[in-house]
Amino acid sequence: MLERGEVIMMLLAWIIPLVMICVWGLGIYALVLLIKALRIYIDKNS
Repeated sequence: MLERGEVIMMLLAWIIPLVMICVWGLGIYALVLLIKALRIYIDKNS
């Protein structure tokens, strides 16, 4: 049987990388949207 501390450590070992990947994905997605919006904005003004 696993100790409570070991279970928590295992969960953290799984959750932290997933959270990091999600944050990275959202950051990249936001950047792509920002670039697209800027391109449209520049095209309309020029």
